[in-house]
Amino acid sequence: MRAALALLERDPRAPLTVARIAAEVDAAPAALYRHFVHVDELLDAVLAAVLGAVALDVRPQASWPTQVREWMTAVRDHLLRHPAVLPLIGRHGRTSPAWLDAVSTLIAILERAGLTGAGLARAHLWIAETTVGIAMLEASLPLPEQIANARASIAQMSPHGRERIAALVPHLARLDGDALFAFVADRTIDALAAMVEAR
Repeated sequence: MRAALALLERDPRAPLTVARIAAEVDAAPAALYRHFVHVDELLDAVLAAVLGAVALDVRPQASWPTQVREWMTAVRDHLLRHPAVLPLIGRHGRTSPAWLDAVSTLIAILERAGLTGAGLARAHLWIAETTVGIAMLEASLPLPEQIANARASIAQMSPHGRERIAALVPHLARLDGDALFAFVADRTIDALAAMVEAR
């Protein structure tokens, strides 16, 4: 586990494989199976180590809107520190138990807000998918690179598209990933408050 986490720290964008983990501990890949019955068990343990602190980052005494913001921020931050675990959340037709544990914290927050049934199901899925989706985009192409790529591509655009995008680029350049994510979290909480009030 420590070796896998060390690999994630050292080279977060490289795929986490049994062969790389085994090489890190000077062992044959087959030797890892003495400790983990299946590769999914090892990968779930790695994801659990990364996401295990999410619940700790949510203050139990805080209001539910603050807890939602803290959950979203904690998940994004943990995933961006270890982007190689993003594919581990849902892989090979299964969802990681570690991810489901992290999501159960979100569900408890939403229940505390008063959501139940279909509303609770929609809200938790929307927040979880939005948070992970943004983290995936940021991990694959950080916002400054997205903006630089947009600037570089403007010349190849249609005149109509070029005019619209060129007008936004100076404003986009002043944004950062944290500010953009805070905006998303705020809009999410506003929409949840409306859902709770409509109940």
